[in-house]
Amino acid sequence: MNKICVFAKNKNTYFINRLIEEVGQDVALFDPWSDLDLPAADVYFVRTTGVYHSDLDLLILGSFPAAKVINPVATLKRFRSKASQWAWFEEHDLPCLPWLSLKGIDSITAEKFSVLYPEMVVKPNVGQGGWGIEVLTRANLLGWLKKKKKQGDEDYLIQPFIKNATEYRCFFIKDEENIVLKRKSKTGVAANFRREGEAELATLPEEFEADIKRLISLSGALYGAIDLLVKDGRAYILELNTVPGIEQLENISRQNIIQKLLKFNVL
Repeated sequence: MNKICVFAKNKNTYFINRLIEEVGQDVALFDPWSDLDLPAADVYFVRTTGVYHSDLDLLILGSFPAAKVINPVATLKRFRSKASQWAWFEEHDLPCLPWLSLKGIDSITAEKFSVLYPEMVVKPNVGQGGWGIEVLTRANLLGWLKKKKKQGDEDYLIQPFIKNATEYRCFFIKDEENIVLKRKSKTGVAANFRREGEAELATLPEEFEADIKRLISLSGALYGAIDLLVKDGRAYILELNTVPGIEQLENISRQNIIQKLLKFNVL
């Protein structure tokens, strides 16, 4: 068994506890923002995100041989913010929704977007767990934006709000069959597990499989979760999460995801 070091700010998560349960003493934990002594390991597994608005973790990881870091540093950096990954989706002609960054935007540009899309979803550029996601209308967008500017909290993006769409999460591991969940929000917009989202096992419509396979291949990710909406025969990719939670996935699928990661040499 490889000696594993997990980069994590929060060392008491479901994922980490499950990993320790499966591997035992071969797991070391390292917080790049507070710990000084970096444990020696065969594999460095990344469970940090961009919510701390610091890339110190990626800076440290970039000094290691690429084969030792999961997911690859370049992939983690690309998908760390919504702005960078949505721009990348557009560059590679992957189906996604129009979007606009609200950081430093003038009110006229924001209002023009709201004319095109009278109902919008606003999301933090760097976020997790469904935090900060709201539905805005043309009537309240400018007031919301003015308030955020006054607070110095402008790092958000908006997209059209797609009503009555079906939301899927496609969890993938290299060389393994994908696991697909159909998800539904119980409260609010986000169907995240921590926000009381509901889910069931599902099959992704066949006509969208080619785009998902191409996204996985181009991304360079060894594992991750792709969130997408489907409505009226069209798919819209929302996000590729390279540090996905697995609690809902294990609960619904009844599969041992940690063992799958270990088995297929992701860890």
